[in-house]
Amino acid sequence: MVAFSWPDHAKDTRREVSSALAEPDLSPSQAEEILQDLAGVFRQRNPAVARRVVYPPEGPNQAWSDEGQLPNLEARYRALVEQIPAVVFMAYLDRGIGEAYVSPQIESALGFSQEEWLEDPVRWYSHIHPDDKRRWSTEAAEMFLTGNPLRSSYRVVARDGRVIWFHCEAKMIRKENGEPWFIHGVGFDITDLKRTEEALQDERNVVSAILDTVGALVIVLDQQGRIVRFNRACEQMSGYSFAEAQGKFVWNLFCVAEEGARFKACFEKARADQRPYEFEGCWMNRDGGQKTIAWSTTLLAGAGDASYIIASGIDVTERHRAEVKFRGLLEAAPDAVVVVNREGRIVIVNAQVEKLFGYRRDELLGQPLELLVPPRLRHRHPEHRQRFFHDPRVRPMGAAGEELYGLHREGHEFPVEISLSPLETEEGVLVSSAIRDISERKHMEQAILEISAREQRRIGQDLHDGLGQHLTGIAFMTKVQEQRLAEKSLPEAVEAARIVRLVNEAIHKTRELAHGLLPVFSEGHGLMSALKRWAAEVEDLFHISCCLRLDGPVLVSDPNLATHLYRIAQEAVNNAIKHGKAKNIVISLLAGNGYGTLTIENDGSSLPESSADDSGMGLEIMNYRARMIGGLLKVESGEDRGVTIQCNFPMGT
Repeated sequence: MVAFSWPDHAKDTRREVSSALAEPDLSPSQAEEILQDLAGVFRQRNPAVARRVVYPPEGPNQAWSDEGQLPNLEARYRALVEQIPAVVFMAYLDRGIGEAYVSPQIESALGFSQEEWLEDPVRWYSHIHPDDKRRWSTEAAEMFLTGNPLRSSYRVVARDGRVIWFHCEAKMIRKENGEPWFIHGVGFDITDLKRTEEALQDERNVVSAILDTVGALVIVLDQQGRIVRFNRACEQMSGYSFAEAQGKFVWNLFCVAEEGARFKACFEKARADQRPYEFEGCWMNRDGGQKTIAWSTTLLAGAGDASYIIASGIDVTERHRAEVKFRGLLEAAPDAVVVVNREGRIVIVNAQVEKLFGYRRDELLGQPLELLVPPRLRHRHPEHRQRFFHDPRVRPMGAAGEELYGLHREGHEFPVEISLSPLETEEGVLVSSAIRDISERKHMEQAILEISAREQRRIGQDLHDGLGQHLTGIAFMTKVQEQRLAEKSLPEAVEAARIVRLVNEAIHKTRELAHGLLPVFSEGHGLMSALKRWAAEVEDLFHISCCLRLDGPVLVSDPNLATHLYRIAQEAVNNAIKHGKAKNIVISLLAGNGYGTLTIENDGSSLPESSADDSGMGLEIMNYRARMIGGLLKVESGEDRGVTIQCNFPMGT
């Protein structure tokens, strides 16, 4: 250590400093002035003072003395302090900081050697960062005044201009009579720690800025559920500032009474299971207004008990109201409504579905839609669903004439009509199916059609058997009169012959009308005969090839079924000639295993894709007739030319 003493001309300064240190209150400016005075005194070297070294006594219970200690203590003390990764310093006050010491770590920290640093005992003060010097002056002066230890962090400018953060802990030691003796302390380089803290603070600032810019509610809760942090969206929606809400239990502050317990239970479950939870609750703001919030809780793990629960919420009040309204409309709908997702799973049903299919609502949710479809038709639904998601628009299902049926829980089938429409949700587009039972309509249509067909048959029969026979009698009587008049060579014979010719033409037209109204006779072989006769008439009228092909007799005893099949064949042949310009037409009729197949093939032009789907009155009529007999109509176009129309139908009894 280097010994210094107060110069004679500095005695007055020493007395002034001692007097100032005795003042109970010291302002920052006064503290700065005191230390500046001390610095001025300490910079005046006293070369006459001899160098001597004094170290602390050995052992904590030994008394301090201003006399020199044993030489071996110096080596022990030096070995101890020079192993500490910090700057150790000591300065005596009884002789105006006449003796001072600093450990060699000062050189690695600030770039000054021990000798350079000790040449100016107040160099430390002069190298304190200007922004921290005033604060350090106040804290050091307070230590001088009160004798309390100095614990402070501040910046020091190194020799090369670098700014080093030090955490300094110093203590003033007094003599037995209470007079200040020396200051002993240690300084730790905490620059890396400060940089880390600054980086963390920057991250906190960024996180806070992000939280304040998002529209969602974000609340950080401690392990007990008290509010640690919440963002600006919470302040705006709740009406509470963060300072007012901090430290309060979230369920007591923001939740209505009946919702608070549920929020708390979800919070405790999320904390115990350490996994996210989602739920909806009613939020109450400062003015008593209520909002529906969809909450999601996430555990933010930390060290020990430092874990937090982050609760983020979205205002779904309007969505909730829309859902309630949608549910009301859905339940009031006259049709059964089934909503399915892209995988074909049922996600929403209304009360009409339960009545129509016989299932409870909870039995249907999550199940595949095919549960409500007969097994023989289930293969069609995935294709319809994929086509719908590719082009989501409102349209009827089965528009190409295919018959649709539902499957009741008890196993019986019933005809249905289905309309598909897109349903926009947060999860994406869903398929909404409006299903209507058309059993009564089908029965009514069937009855009307049967009545119409029966009346046509009756009129045809009356024309054939009544008017036709009556006209035949008139023609016979007129012919007899013609012959009698001709035998007498009377000129009226010519008129009689003309009347006979006109009556015969009327008989022919009556038979044509009767045939049009009654194309198939009620006998089992009537359909085969009618088709064969129709093929021959087509060849005669249009001069093309048209034939009936049979692998065996196909007996259709139901005149209604036979009439519909004849009309389908008639419409298919007319379309092939009129639109396809066909030159060869083959009509085939097959039967087996309780089902029959009527096929009409032609070599005309292929159908456009739009026509094959659902357009064209001819196809619509054929589809309608096929549905009336419980059959299925298929229309296929050849690669280059030709169209095949096939109707599969049950033979009946």
